[in-house]
Amino acid sequence: MQVKATLLCLMLLLAVVAAQAATYQTLYSFYESDAVNPVAGLTIDQYGNLYGAAPWGEENEGWIFELTSSPGGWDLHVLREFDMRDPEGAGPLGGMVMDEADNLYGTTSYDHGEFECGTVFEIPPSHQYTVLHYFNCADGYLPEATLTYSSGRLWGTTFSGGAYGQGTVFSLDTSGGSFQFESFSGKKGNEALSAFNLWGYGTTSAGGKQDLGNIYRMDPVKGLMNMHTFTATGKAGYAPVGDLLSLNVNGVRTIYGTTSKGGTGGGGTVFRLSETQPNSNRWRIKVLHSFTTGSDAGWAPMAGLTPDSAGNLYGTASQGGDCGTVFKLSPGKSDKWTYTVVYSFDFYNSDACYPTASLVFDNAGNLYGTSQNGGDWYWGAIYEITP
Repeated sequence: MQVKATLLCLMLLLAVVAAQAATYQTLYSFYESDAVNPVAGLTIDQYGNLYGAAPWGEENEGWIFELTSSPGGWDLHVLREFDMRDPEGAGPLGGMVMDEADNLYGTTSYDHGEFECGTVFEIPPSHQYTVLHYFNCADGYLPEATLTYSSGRLWGTTFSGGAYGQGTVFSLDTSGGSFQFESFSGKKGNEALSAFNLWGYGTTSAGGKQDLGNIYRMDPVKGLMNMHTFTATGKAGYAPVGDLLSLNVNGVRTIYGTTSKGGTGGGGTVFRLSETQPNSNRWRIKVLHSFTTGSDAGWAPMAGLTPDSAGNLYGTASQGGDCGTVFKLSPGKSDKWTYTVVYSFDFYNSDACYPTASLVFDNAGNLYGTSQNGGDWYWGAIYEITP
């Protein structure tokens, strides 16, 4: 018994050491005179510069910012400050997306123009801000998710608005061409907070049979189709908020995602959908990890997952530990996955706190993210973690 107890203590000690092996650095702490409380994640360019948005401010209605590395640390530059009563946008909640010419695209959740329902904007390398589309509420209201870009076209979602007031999926030509949208309606989804990805899939945080969220796909002919419905008793949990990650794994189309609530531990899940046959749009769901409410290892994930070159998945849990965690899921034999806490945020160390955004890698393998709270003044932070 004593040997077993000693081995158990050693295993626990090794787990703690592994969890704290990562190095952490706060790159920028938001202050009350800034725009504050960044909700969405960051975009990184080929030079390692970081771009993001903060939606609220004491004297403004949000920032679009760039963070660049310098010999003395990191410098934040405001690319666009949204003024009070700004007709060209306000309250940017979503992250940025970048095209091959380094043009940035994003959304504001509302504006102070004719309709006040939000905008899609472009910021080129010259930093000349341009509105590409004003939502009129009938085509969407409150765009809160990061956009997706491919071959001169943007795709996105809105939380509300549309024909049924339950949100939309939209696409927009970046050259100023056509704008198209489809409206969510009840069982097909409601309240989209996540991105619409290039495979034509996304999640809604509500809607479906029990109004607890679903995964949808856009059919070229039939429009929005319900692909999977989350339920209160389902092992995969419910209330998905984070973006879906779509990968081709050994020739099989595979989608990874998170739910923020439910599952066997009550604190949400990481799940995987694998296509049963190529291009069949028939999928098999598997839970890779269930979070336990109240656990120090993290729970309530509200962001999508980020892969590395070895097939590991990294994510953030908005709760757990002191004020959230960064975790890693590693694939193993017989399709068993190992969950590891990479870093546990420490409120008393002025760390970032309560992360709700996905992470991004740089070329050196460092992870970057944002948090709504924490930092030196508790108005949010941008952080770096080296796993």
